[in-house]
Amino acid sequence: MSSGVTSPNYERMVRYSLDIIGSIDRNGLIVYSNEACKAILGYSSEEVIGQHFTRYLHPDEAISATQAISETLASGKKVNFDTSFFHKSGHVVPIRWSGFWSEEDGLIYCVGRDMTDQVEQKKLLVEREQRFRTLFNNSPDLVFVESREGVITEANQQFLSVLGIVGTEAIGSPASSFLSPPMASVNEASLQQVFLGKTVRFDLVLEHNGEKSVYDTEKLPIKVEGKIVGAQTIARDITPMLHSYDTIQRQAQKLNSIFESITDAFFVLDKDWNFAYINSEAERQLGLNRTYHIGRNAWQEFPSEVNGDFYKQYHRAVETGKAVHFEAYFAGTDIWVEVKAFPSNEGLSIYFDDVSEKVRSRDELKKLSLVASRTTNGVIIMDRAFQIEWVNDGFTKLTGYSLAEARGHTPFDLLYHPEGDSSTIDTIKEKMIQGKPVSFEALRRRKDGGDVWMLVQVNPVLDDKSEVTQYVFIQSDITEKIKTKKELELLSLVASKTNNSVIIANKDWRIEWVNEGFTRLLGYSLEEAVGKRPSEFLHNHKTDSTAFNSLEGRLLQGNPISFEVLNITKSGEEVWVKVDITSLFDKKGELTRFVEVHTDITALKAKEEELTQLAQDLYRQNKDLQQFTYIVSHNLRAPVASALGLANLIPRIDKHTVLHDKSMVHLKESMQRLDTVLRDLNTILSIRDSKTSLEKEDINLKLVIEQALSSLQEQIIKCGGNVTVDVTEDTFVYANRAYMYSIFYNLLSNAIKYRSKKRILEVHVKCEGSAEKGTLIAISDNGSGFDMDKVKDQVFMLYKRFHTDREGRGIGLYLVKTHIEAMDGHIEVNSQPDKGTTFNIYLHKN
Repeated sequence: MSSGVTSPNYERMVRYSLDIIGSIDRNGLIVYSNEACKAILGYSSEEVIGQHFTRYLHPDEAISATQAISETLASGKKVNFDTSFFHKSGHVVPIRWSGFWSEEDGLIYCVGRDMTDQVEQKKLLVEREQRFRTLFNNSPDLVFVESREGVITEANQQFLSVLGIVGTEAIGSPASSFLSPPMASVNEASLQQVFLGKTVRFDLVLEHNGEKSVYDTEKLPIKVEGKIVGAQTIARDITPMLHSYDTIQRQAQKLNSIFESITDAFFVLDKDWNFAYINSEAERQLGLNRTYHIGRNAWQEFPSEVNGDFYKQYHRAVETGKAVHFEAYFAGTDIWVEVKAFPSNEGLSIYFDDVSEKVRSRDELKKLSLVASRTTNGVIIMDRAFQIEWVNDGFTKLTGYSLAEARGHTPFDLLYHPEGDSSTIDTIKEKMIQGKPVSFEALRRRKDGGDVWMLVQVNPVLDDKSEVTQYVFIQSDITEKIKTKKELELLSLVASKTNNSVIIANKDWRIEWVNEGFTRLLGYSLEEAVGKRPSEFLHNHKTDSTAFNSLEGRLLQGNPISFEVLNITKSGEEVWVKVDITSLFDKKGELTRFVEVHTDITALKAKEEELTQLAQDLYRQNKDLQQFTYIVSHNLRAPVASALGLANLIPRIDKHTVLHDKSMVHLKESMQRLDTVLRDLNTILSIRDSKTSLEKEDINLKLVIEQALSSLQEQIIKCGGNVTVDVTEDTFVYANRAYMYSIFYNLLSNAIKYRSKKRILEVHVKCEGSAEKGTLIAISDNGSGFDMDKVKDQVFMLYKRFHTDREGRGIGLYLVKTHIEAMDGHIEVNSQPDKGTTFNIYLHKN
């Protein structure tokens, strides 16, 4: 680049141009190149400057490039030329150069543009032109191109061959000159429409060697840059197809005549399940309409048949290629049809006939046969005079009488029972004569003299004039049902008089009956309980159903079970009941009912709770006695023994000696330890004695915590600790104020005393719940902690200490636990060595 170029903007433009901008001297050495050289050829400016340009030039381009350079030097004018350069990676890059000679600078200034995309596009255009030309010349259709004047400018080989001419005859001649006058007129009219921008389609008739051929012809505009420059015509020979169509039409007319003349309904479905043909009988039987349904999809028109019998059978025929023959019900016109379907490559041909009457008669015969020969019920057919004509095997098993023994008798006489209700017989006969169906229960006597209760259903058989011709009796044995009914009536009588609650439920635990004792105990009437399951309205969230669940298997095996459960009365009161349940089974061993008896044990449960509480109090007092024994035997005995020893020693020591003074000091210390132990005992006893008369009230929890923190403020500041209280201003607990203060004071002072020496003390106090629902108070710190596995249950024991390097008596946590239990609460602890400790305090709701 010439040193005379000084404009910064021009310099940046050159540097960042997408084209290569550079200069070479008279000898062909590269003097300058911009950064585009790197992007296009892979070489940086530094790599090419000073090199001869032919070093990167394709060998085949060397002569032409050298001539272009020479022409530029000789003429001093701008010269354009194309070359191919090698990319640094080895592939060839086509570049179009524009250069001119500057006599002043003695340099050729060049601009080179990467022509890779243009070259590729040119190749594609050539390939497309070749493919088009091949398709054009080898197309089996007639193809020719006309100008606006109708002159042929191009014609393919098929066009020339069909018309029997050569290319020189066609090119430059009007297309109409090769057509008959009528076709020439059609062609010229179509050409005019094409140059108006329309595509035209018509049938072209050509005559050659005395034979006429018909072509399906399409004439369409050829556009270049939006302007119509010509018209292309493509004509396809459809003469064979038209001949075939005529043949098909004649055959179709013959088939149509045949299909319309047959008595069977017939239709055809094509491969896509569309109706292709429907005869008049199919229209009548299936409710079809040829004008509407032909061409429409069968399953879309009849979606309810999808996956039905027709759908499955037709698909099976198509899939297997074999004919199917079946009967099916068509809901559309409420008929049964016999179907024969024959598959072919074109679809499915289907013949069918209405067989509704045949199917109904067959079904009636099947039903009658099933009732008459298979049922365990007794079946009697009688004439108009009530005389037996026929009985089934079920009648014989039920009564003991065979057909021969029963024929000619009336069932009223044959099965007469003296204890039966004969007064209703006349009423029953009167209804039978009127042709009305009758149903009744009756006590009858078997052939062997045994009694049998029957449910009798009488159905008259009427002729066309609605006159009775026969009667059909169906008899069912209900002896067990009547027996069970009577037993239930007796059971109900007994249950209604007892004070206990009694429930009778079916096998699904739906209540059928409850006694008055149930209503007195639980408040629900018979009407309110019937149809419900006991668990649906007698249980709540406190009810524990595990006792029943564990025994249910025994109950289903026929064993009675007994358990206790908490029930809820209609008024919402809680009632403890002892439940006794017995399962009832029929003769076949099938479960039928449950009988459930409730006994009110609420008062007994209250006594049990009192005894449980008393046992807990005795256990607690026993633990206190063990603690007192420990204090007396260890903490009290040691200072007393020391004091007694010193008391015996001091009188024998000279009062004016050092030993005497030390002995007096030791004696004083022993008495002080004794006083401390006695005061601890007094504190413990006062807490235990005050439990029954402890005054509790709703106290502001945050205020009590702040009072305890105020007492410990100096120690907290001194150790640099932080105490976070996550308790709202409106949090209240039902407790003793003094005890709550002592609890927080002891736990917070312990956190300060046993803090870690490795980190700043952090204490967090958090509260959840309320005085109405119960309260959880969590006090956690990051102090020294202790090993829970080692201390186990000793955490809250009196005079137990786990950090011997700190001062303390081991009474603080004991007092905390005692205070909390005195308020009916409890405390839990979780701790890890060198990580910290968390105390969780639970206080019951008010």
